[in-house]
Amino acid sequence: MTLTRQAETSLVDEKICAVDVLIIGGGIHGAGCAQALASRGYSTILIESGQIGNGTSSRSSKLIHGGLRYIETGQFSLVRKSLRERATLEKIAPDLIHSRQFLLPIYRHNRLKHWQLVLALCIYSLLGGLRKNTRFKRLSKTEQNNLTGLKKDDLIAVYQYWDAQTNDLALTRAVIHSAKQYGCQVFEQTTFIKASRLTNKTVHVEARQSQQAVNIDCQIVINAAGPWVENVQAQIDFAQPGPGIDLVQGTHLEYDQAISDDIFYLESPDDHRPVFIIPWQGGTLIGTTEVQHQDNPANSQPTESEIHYLKKVLFHYFPTYQGQFIQAWSGLRVLPKGPQNTSLRRFAKQARETILHVDNNYSPQVISIFGGKLTTYRATAKSVADLAEKHLGRAKNLADTSIIPLQSPQK
Repeated sequence: MTLTRQAETSLVDEKICAVDVLIIGGGIHGAGCAQALASRGYSTILIESGQIGNGTSSRSSKLIHGGLRYIETGQFSLVRKSLRERATLEKIAPDLIHSRQFLLPIYRHNRLKHWQLVLALCIYSLLGGLRKNTRFKRLSKTEQNNLTGLKKDDLIAVYQYWDAQTNDLALTRAVIHSAKQYGCQVFEQTTFIKASRLTNKTVHVEARQSQQAVNIDCQIVINAAGPWVENVQAQIDFAQPGPGIDLVQGTHLEYDQAISDDIFYLESPDDHRPVFIIPWQGGTLIGTTEVQHQDNPANSQPTESEIHYLKKVLFHYFPTYQGQFIQAWSGLRVLPKGPQNTSLRRFAKQARETILHVDNNYSPQVISIFGGKLTTYRATAKSVADLAEKHLGRAKNLADTSIIPLQSPQK
């Protein structure tokens, strides 16, 4: 199919747009899919009900990391893939991905023993290929004592390792900018309504922009709606329901004074969950929580208990901190449905791997993304594009997103 050309502000003037791929959702995964598919030469439209990247993709912990915590649950392939993707992103987006020292203080009250944490760091380094920025070290007593403000009572040791940080919204917009350069058309304030299969080559999609109906014919629909993935799936009349999921809310707090240029990986004194204390825009970011969300995804809001929980972590480890609270905000993660229990660390053992759900393994016309990590968005998008090729035919271009540079659209 050939894309009908039009201004990238309105779809309303076109009776029907014809396109190879329609992507629903303008978060990091939708952006990644748009770049991957457009760079292979497929005509692509992405629609987003709000603004690009302003949903969950702008409410993460801002980390590009392997996921040290996943070592404990044996998710080694995920960690290896994440560390590989971190290295790729550091190369293609040096202005957006910044290597950071992470500090891991070990206290007598930690749930995991000293030797267990050292073993986890060793495995982390091995999974990263023992590259320089995957190695770790123990701080000397002098270096440890120079960590201003950190609680020293019952402190056994502090380890330093490497991961990275980003501005998640800027990264999402940079990927979208790249997708547009390859011909993808992006339409904000455009709400998906429903999709129906007309033939084995054509899916008809109805959407709404500026209170007016929009009609798009495509060969493949990509459901990259994030926390709304089930809602979208239910409105695709030939798609099977996806896997069961939990929506898990994560809240962050912002304070106006920086604690350190480094990122602290700490353990909550209440439930022993990991919490990060992160330098962010001249201040400090603290997060995150894990609370099941059962309401409309649009209604995600920090709770008083989450705010109290994170403040307790902050002042437990930095009791003399003088920064002023600015705001709290929350986002939603999509996790494979786990057992119903009320344990303190209920979501700790749930898998973090992304699930790609298709209507047909051999020639899919709907590819739905359930879950996903910011760090591995590019690898997920590549897998989606590989699946799409089964239906669309061999790609016109052999673009490789692992070497396409990413820059902020402002540059």
